[in-house]
Amino acid sequence: MKQLFTLLAFFICINLYGQAKLSEKKAGHVYYLGIPDYMLKTYDLNDVASLQYKNAAKEAYTIVIDDSKEQLEALGIKYIDSEDFLNSFLEDYNKDAKNRKVTSVKKFDANGNHCAQVEHTWQDEENNELYMLITVVESKTHYYKIMSWTLGKFKNTFKSDYATIAKSLRD
Repeated sequence: MKQLFTLLAFFICINLYGQAKLSEKKAGHVYYLGIPDYMLKTYDLNDVASLQYKNAAKEAYTIVIDDSKEQLEALGIKYIDSEDFLNSFLEDYNKDAKNRKVTSVKKFDANGNHCAQVEHTWQDEENNELYMLITVVESKTHYYKIMSWTLGKFKNTFKSDYATIAKSLRD
C-alpha cells in the first residue's frame, strides 16, 4: 500500500509541474530530439513530418519536418539562415486564422546549431485558442522545423517543455 501511495504521489507531481524527463528519440535521416516521457509516437498529425509525438489527453503535440539544404538548392531554393527559413514559412502559415499573433523572432544557438523561434497563437474554426512554439534549427545539412502546440489554456503548462524540446535537437 505504501508503494502504491508513493507511486501515485510521483505521478501527481509530474502532472502538476509539467516538467517531464526527456527521452532522446532517433528520427529522420538520423537526428535526435528530446521528447517528454508523457508523449507517445504517432503517425496521424502531419503527412510529411519525420517525427510525431502526442498526448491527446493532455492536448500536447510535437512534430518535426526536416528539409535537406542540398534538396532545397536543387529546387532553386536557398535560405540565408534559420530566421530567413522561419520567416518564409510564417508568410503563409495560418495567415487567415482568427486572432493570429506571432511574436518577434528569437535567435539562439543550441548544440552547435543556429535557431530561430517564435510563439504563435490563433483561434481555430471552433473558436479554441491554440498556442504553438515554432523553432527552425539550422544544421550544416538540414533545416528542421519543430512545431509543438497545445490549447491556449495549457500554454504555461507546456511552454518550458516545448522550449527544452526545441533546444535538444542534434544531428
